[in-house]
Amino acid sequence: MTRYTIKEIADAIGAEAAGDLSLTVTTVNEPQSANADELALAMEESYTEALQEGVALAAILWEGADWEALGLKAAIFAPRSRYVLSGVTQFFERKANFPQGIHPSAIVDPSATIGENPSIGPFVVIGANVSIGDNVRIGSHCSVCEDVVIGPNALLHQGVRIGARVQIGANFICQPNAVIGADGFSFVTPQAGAIEEAKKSGTISNARATTGFARINSLGSVVIGDNVELGANVTVDRGTIANTSIGNGTKLDNLVQLGHNVTIGDHCLICGQSGVAGSTVIGDRVVIGGQAAIADHLRVGSDVIIAGKSGVSAHVPPKSLMMGSPAVKMDINIASYKAVRRLPRLVAKVAALEEAMKSVIRKDDDGK
Repeated sequence: MTRYTIKEIADAIGAEAAGDLSLTVTTVNEPQSANADELALAMEESYTEALQEGVALAAILWEGADWEALGLKAAIFAPRSRYVLSGVTQFFERKANFPQGIHPSAIVDPSATIGENPSIGPFVVIGANVSIGDNVRIGSHCSVCEDVVIGPNALLHQGVRIGARVQIGANFICQPNAVIGADGFSFVTPQAGAIEEAKKSGTISNARATTGFARINSLGSVVIGDNVELGANVTVDRGTIANTSIGNGTKLDNLVQLGHNVTIGDHCLICGQSGVAGSTVIGDRVVIGGQAAIADHLRVGSDVIIAGKSGVSAHVPPKSLMMGSPAVKMDINIASYKAVRRLPRLVAKVAALEEAMKSVIRKDDDGK
């Protein structure tokens, strides 16, 4: 088992260290469970008691911690704990085993171009005129359709499906069973149907009942920038005419759905089970909480935060903090929620007032 010195770890993550920097560890662990050859992760002062339960000799501690008083031989300091955790997890990550070369069971079209140092696993299918960059790792059972371009250093985990003409930048990471470039969900009735009628008049008549739908085929594709990560079972539909696009540095969590013609800006974060409907444009650095839904043909400005479970049905200006369904500014949503919480007490007060008024009326009637 590989051992790493405290100095090696601190240098790798750009952190300050103190004590016996030649002390070695094999991995990291929670503070209460860490053994003598493990680095305890106690990056907040609240972990002090838990650290005493373990037997670690070294730990990553909060800034300003008295490591000697904690009985440690060495310490690394974390001025921003979660950022340091990012570096530590990358340092100790157990890399997925992707053997070099192309597995004998993989099917690679003769017209495909594969860069240097490929790792292409069992039962992978790579279509015609595909271009794959250097150092790309593709797990088993992936399929890459015709005319796809994948930049260098990409990692496709098992079962990823990439549709025709998709373009992907450098350093792409895709978790298992994601589907990029499926047809968009786009159908139309031969005559104006119930949806159009409901939008115009708010009613639905028998005359607008439809006998079926005609599909609108998706002629566009998907364009993905550099340093993008997609979670497991993410689905990204290709565009109807123009391409669906995802900007540089954007991260999508598991089970996120992007509809056809959606545009996502740079460095966005979209959490699990969220959906963005067709032709909506989202700016840069937007954060969308889990299970949020954004309607079609909207504009969401840059630096917006949308809370989980929100339902966005109107344009959102930049730097807005949105919450609720329908989504409104967070302070308005909180005020509305508080008002709803007060309703039972208000109803009880009104009922009490009614009884009091009835009593007064009865007395007046008796006096007459």
